[in-house]
Amino acid sequence: MKVIVFSANTSWYLYNFRQSSIKAFIDKGYTVYCISPRDNYSKRLMSELGCYWSNIDMDNKGYNVYKDIITLYQLLCLYRRIKPDYVFNYTLKNNVYGTWAAKIYGAVVINNVCGLGTAFINNNLISKIVRILYKLSQPYADKVFCQNPDDFSMLSDNKLVNKFKLELLPGSGVNTEKFYPVLYKSYRNVFTFLFVGRILSDKGLNELVEAAKILYQENFDFKLQICGFIDNKNKSSISMNVVNQWIKYPFIEWLGSSDDVVSVYAKADCVVLPSYREGMPKTLIEAGAMGLPSVATNVPGCKHIIKDGYNGFLCQPRNSKSLAGAMKKILMLPEDAYKIICSNARLKVEKEFDESIVIDRTISVLA
Repeated sequence: MKVIVFSANTSWYLYNFRQSSIKAFIDKGYTVYCISPRDNYSKRLMSELGCYWSNIDMDNKGYNVYKDIITLYQLLCLYRRIKPDYVFNYTLKNNVYGTWAAKIYGAVVINNVCGLGTAFINNNLISKIVRILYKLSQPYADKVFCQNPDDFSMLSDNKLVNKFKLELLPGSGVNTEKFYPVLYKSYRNVFTFLFVGRILSDKGLNELVEAAKILYQENFDFKLQICGFIDNKNKSSISMNVVNQWIKYPFIEWLGSSDDVVSVYAKADCVVLPSYREGMPKTLIEAGAMGLPSVATNVPGCKHIIKDGYNGFLCQPRNSKSLAGAMKKILMLPEDAYKIICSNARLKVEKEFDESIVIDRTISVLA
């Protein structure tokens, strides 16, 4: 039976975002390996999903030539031993070094550009290095999935990926049977905004706190819950010291990380994601599946899920006043209008983002 590899920069990512695809391949009888740095989810990939797992060392904070050479060497050693038939790479360094290593041993390489993150948002030396690495590595990929039309255009127009190898895929999708609406009547309780994601400045959290302050000063009755984890390995990370300052405000509640996000969504009335740029944010897709409207920034990824006034509201990125205005629109919706926007959120996800779409497209690569 053919050997499939899923490779990413954290085990957490593979467990939380690619679990359904991994299970689908295992159910079809394929031998599946996950390759990622060791973290709290590494053992769970094996014990809960039933795949094999191998550790690689990877510096996710930046580009250290010595450390990256070690990463490439480890991948080469693993692929020489595993002899994969197909390699699915996720996240930036895996897309680059994983492509080179897999091709040397004759594997079919399918890369997934899960959003053009900090390295593409900024225009600096690191961004230039990343673009060069993509130009040197992606010609060896057999297919490259990206998650929104803006990323497709950027990759193609900048000749980072041959457009004939590029294909759009709607993120990682969502299990619409697991994520199902539980409509809490916000007009009977304190309205709850919810942020779910890594605690990064690139996610717009500083602007979100400032927007919440504006609403509080205008005497709106609400609370803002923040659910996520501190990602110290990311250059955009916000420290726990800063979070501790935030939760001194009476309208902010820190939930920390959770393995049961369904119950977290179930207690919210609206999700907020004021990110600077996304691929196809799973948070907004999960929120929609739960029948929750969202407030998000008018940036790649977010704007392809949220249609302003239909299943949520859009605001300008890096602009706390614009964000506060969009949050205010949700707060001031009449009961009937709120119910309609919740229903629209669920319908859009059912039509466009069910995980079965992603699984079928992923497996079709092997045909």
